[in-house]
Amino acid sequence: MDLEKASFNWFPGHMNKAIKEIQKQIPVVDLIIEIVDARAPYSSQNPIFKKILTNKSKLLVFTKCDLADANVVKQWKDYFEANGNYVYLIKNKTVPIISEIIKLINTITFEKQNRDKNRGIVNPQINALVIGVPNVGKSTVISRLAKGKELKIGNKPGVTRGMQRINLDKNITLIDTPGILPARFANEKEAINLAAINAIKREVIPKERFVCLLIQNLYNNYQETLEKFFQEKFYFNKPLSLDDSVKILESLAQKNQWIVVEGVWDIERVMELFISDLFKNKLENISFENPDFLKNEAY
Repeated sequence: MDLEKASFNWFPGHMNKAIKEIQKQIPVVDLIIEIVDARAPYSSQNPIFKKILTNKSKLLVFTKCDLADANVVKQWKDYFEANGNYVYLIKNKTVPIISEIIKLINTITFEKQNRDKNRGIVNPQINALVIGVPNVGKSTVISRLAKGKELKIGNKPGVTRGMQRINLDKNITLIDTPGILPARFANEKEAINLAAINAIKREVIPKERFVCLLIQNLYNNYQETLEKFFQEKFYFNKPLSLDDSVKILESLAQKNQWIVVEGVWDIERVMELFISDLFKNKLENISFENPDFLKNEAY
């Protein structure tokens, strides 16, 4: 199996173009709204934006909270707020969010709106740039906010084709942007977490290493959940080694009598099924990272 530490060279050309277009919007932007996956809220931030969107207030919107470990989500919320960010958790897929988002935006931009009013502007306008890596649920958030609202796409000065403007209310406009990945990953852990939320193509990381590292992480932090998911008990020591991750895959193939040839268990089939179920969100109440992971790159 390919369990060697992966190296990454990933940055589609169209994303570089999108970043340049976003930079053109910076002068008119008052607020950044970054959509992150609650299961990996640190890894699903894009560090590129930290560099190009300096001195802008940020609202982090956590999606997929229903899939994440609620205790860890609270830890992350506390962490980000302690570092000067605003945080909004989407805990329900059906409850309207627009009024709460508008209230937060007005709170965050209160000083800016007051300055404008003091200069004689009766109805100060707020532009909020909405960003996020692919597949964090940004489109779903935009759809919920845009329900019944006017969408403006391209063919307008200051609006890039592929970007959308949503008039949230009389003074707030959202500028939606394409999903953009970082030019490089800070470490393998962040890449694995992005792969786990299906934000990057599977081909970027060797499948065997991705699955084994993920099982290692889940076993060390959510052993009971993993055993319930696989309907199998495991008795390995913690922290789980990568070799023991392979043994878990082999035991699952053996349990199902999946054989490539005599004496060789079909762990490829186990991995494919695991990845498929993962991306179908069949693993619930788990987080792929907690604030402690910032202290150490390794699982």
